[in-house]
Amino acid sequence: MIDMSSVYIHEDYTDTLNKFESSNCDWSIFQNLHKNVSNNKCPICEVQLTNKQSSPYSATIDHFRPKAMAMYPALKCEPKNYILMCSLCNEKYKKSKFPLFDESKRVTSAKNMDDVKDEAPLLFNPAEENPLKFFELVFIQTERGSILELKRNSKTIPKDKSSYEYLRCQEMIHLFGLGYCHKNIHPNEIVKECRIDVLSKHYTMFIDLAKATKNKKTLALFFENNNRINELKKYGFFQFIMKKQFVIK
Repeated sequence: MIDMSSVYIHEDYTDTLNKFESSNCDWSIFQNLHKNVSNNKCPICEVQLTNKQSSPYSATIDHFRPKAMAMYPALKCEPKNYILMCSLCNEKYKKSKFPLFDESKRVTSAKNMDDVKDEAPLLFNPAEENPLKFFELVFIQTERGSILELKRNSKTIPKDKSSYEYLRCQEMIHLFGLGYCHKNIHPNEIVKECRIDVLSKHYTMFIDLAKATKNKKTLALFFENNNRINELKKYGFFQFIMKKQFVIK
């Protein structure tokens, strides 16, 4: 996952915001700005975004708190309620889901973001919170192939399964199909929906870098001799690996 917090301090944010406010709530205006910050990758699953509208990996700007199903209708035109995703993450995985730690705290009458500050959602927007806080990577061999998946960051997130932070990690991983592919935890949901194709590509791209971090000289040689290093740096996973938030099984 990609840290998108710099979107609000980006040099183009004010101009983009002015264009949006002059439009008829055309949230697609934010798409290019968000894509620039994410290096044209989906901040959730990190696939390369495409301009082909028929592609499952076309870029979309969605409402983090859904406008559909009368959930948060007044936040439809709230700029900080937008999230960049590929169309697959948006339309197949997230849809209009927005679970809370305590459903009694839901404020469907919210008029602005201050109204929802105490809701405690189980999903987080990478433009508001850094994924590095929540996760570490696992390079693992499974019956379905070699994959790179996410798991809870054991150093920052408590292992108490009833805690808010733990449940947020689990919900993000499960909802978007980005982890626990090797475990038959919820066979009707998790394994079936796991993103094996995407996770396999990420494994192939990053396993050599992960192995190289074990030794400073090996890592230096990797940076010197790998002609894909600039490409790797454009992924959020690169930051996870550089901070050694990963395990190889």
